[in-house]
Amino acid sequence: MNSLKLLVSGAALVLGMNSMTQAQVMVDMSKITCEQLLKGNQNSIESAIWISGYFNGLRKNTMFDLNQFKTNADAIVKACQATPKNTVMQTVETLSAKK
Repeated sequence: MNSLKLLVSGAALVLGMNSMTQAQVMVDMSKITCEQLLKGNQNSIESAIWISGYFNGLRKNTMFDLNQFKTNADAIVKACQATPKNTVMQTVETLSAKK
């Protein structure tokens, strides 16, 4: 009986994953503008996390400080408000150079 439950739940998981992969869209993160980020769509949080991971990966920083993440996010939003036509990645690079 347990094997049957495991098989059914495994099949449901595989079918669910299949439908999720079909819904995925490729995004060139280097082209997202501050204006787009500030409009805040359903993927804004995921985009912010990806960008944070990207730049931390470049610096080989494996630590995640939630307070620092929030501070950095606030700084990026403020900089994006001042220069909405810049890309988010340009904005992060500019802020990183100032540190």
